[in-house]
Amino acid sequence: MSNLAPPSPSARSEIAAGWPTVLAAALAIGVGMMGVGFYSLGLFVTPLQADFGWTRAEVSGAATFQQLGIFLSAPVVGRLADRFGNRTIAIASYIATPLAFLALAETGPSLTAWYALWLLVSLAGCGTTPAIWARVVSLRFDAGRGFALGLMLTGSGIAAILAPALLGPVIAAQGWRTGLHAIAIVIAVIGIPVSLLTGRGERIAATDARKRGGRMEITRKTLQIALIGFLLGVIVAALIVHLVPMLVDRGVPPAQAAGVAAFIGIAVVFARAFVGWLFDRFHAPRVAVLFLTSPVIACVILWLDGPAVPAALLLGLAAGAEVDMLAYFTSRYAALENYGATYGLILGLFSLGAAFGPPLFGWMVDSTGNSDLALACSGVALVGVLVLIATLGAYKTSSR
Repeated sequence: MSNLAPPSPSARSEIAAGWPTVLAAALAIGVGMMGVGFYSLGLFVTPLQADFGWTRAEVSGAATFQQLGIFLSAPVVGRLADRFGNRTIAIASYIATPLAFLALAETGPSLTAWYALWLLVSLAGCGTTPAIWARVVSLRFDAGRGFALGLMLTGSGIAAILAPALLGPVIAAQGWRTGLHAIAIVIAVIGIPVSLLTGRGERIAATDARKRGGRMEITRKTLQIALIGFLLGVIVAALIVHLVPMLVDRGVPPAQAAGVAAFIGIAVVFARAFVGWLFDRFHAPRVAVLFLTSPVIACVILWLDGPAVPAALLLGLAAGAEVDMLAYFTSRYAALENYGATYGLILGLFSLGAAFGPPLFGWMVDSTGNSDLALACSGVALVGVLVLIATLGAYKTSSR
């Protein structure tokens, strides 16, 4: 990684002037579908297996429908945001999402209802994902864009820390339904005020964006980024969702396993800010290759029944790099006036991968009786992802 560039005065001034935008976006994402909505899902696997007698693959199949909702909505929401801005979409979404979680808490022993309600939750949360918020930050920042996106995405990392640490004991003491009620309250209390106060001051070439309509920019490089996103969605989502159940299989008490999972969030917070800072100084694909070696090592550690905390930290580094990477890559390999629609497509395919990763991993565990095959396949596929990233080449767009 050569050609180190010091932080420019324009980057520093962007951060100094635009930090309220970053803070608002971080809070919004933290209580959204890719924050608490995703990182809390693993906490419900064991309780629902006990209550309804479902298999691990059946319970974690909820992730399929959660991510399927993002896949269906992200391209549409991104295009609408290109044309009309994010504020109205966000307000509606942060009102609808808590109501959908309350409905989810009333589900019974019907697996079909469990899946349908998770799809409803995800569609309701269409305005809580980076499809909208990464667009706001990318339009507000240029020289410091990588760092700003990284700081924004620490919101989901904080959710990854707090969800296991705070929800785990609540679910253990009062049940999984109370845990869903708590999620609904947090989303409403934080998401609605943030949506009301943000989005009015977007620095955007609105006339140009509306003229061009916010189209999905389809090129070799954006398709390559989309494939990278899909594969990362499959692998990293599966490893994160199944970390707690894998530890429980090894005899770790559920509450202690949830505590180990909190280390994912610590690594996510660190990685997102640091990776973004590096993106502003080095060629981003080189940085991404370095950081996405970490889940390969995590797979080896877990396959060998090694220490859980280092594995969780390494998975957190990967989770911290992936969405930040996709958001930044889109801003450098596609035109900004098409950012919402293009990133919406890439994020949607990432979510499609995340929809099938956890149940596929669960099916392998149920079929073989352990996680060895699933971990081996994950490690091999991740090596292929590294090759795809390393061959992206020069940026299409550069700093203004």
